[in-house]
Amino acid sequence: MAKHLLFLHIGPEVVEVDAEVRERLAAVGVRTPDVTQDDLHRADLEIRRAHKAAGVRRKDVEGAWAKICRRTFKLRSDTFASMPGFVDAAPEQAALAMDGLAGLKVHLVVTPAAHAQLPVAWTRMVKPARVHAVEPGLTSAGFADELARIALSEERSRLDKALLKRALRRKQVEKELAA
Repeated sequence: MAKHLLFLHIGPEVVEVDAEVRERLAAVGVRTPDVTQDDLHRADLEIRRAHKAAGVRRKDVEGAWAKICRRTFKLRSDTFASMPGFVDAAPEQAALAMDGLAGLKVHLVVTPAAHAQLPVAWTRMVKPARVHAVEPGLTSAGFADELARIALSEERSRLDKALLKRALRRKQVEKELAA
């Protein structure tokens, strides 16, 4: 079975994932894990090791990212998560976050400021075709539409590969039957 996709928004712009966004994404087969905004915030603090600066004990953030990863895997579907603070992660922190996502095909969604560089700590960890820069300043509905376009494009690519594979197999079977 093909790996499910995770569209991971790493910021820096904050995207509000409300009911309208969830609905638009669900229409194209992309779901969001059942976690609270507080869970996402604690996971951000855990991965970036920023809990002390936020006045939070390590014990209070421990396991937050693992919880989000478990909920994501439980969906058994293409998913979307927005972690805007991840854009500031160091390379080893990005690697730690990606380790929890092993088994998913991760696509990075970045909303860079004008002329800003894409976060190298993250872009090194995924294939270039899986890094998507989305125009900053979009409304949450506009962002959802752009993400839906990306998801549909990936689905089309997945289907094209499957069709090509079947066509090649068909030729092979016809060749064997003719022999």
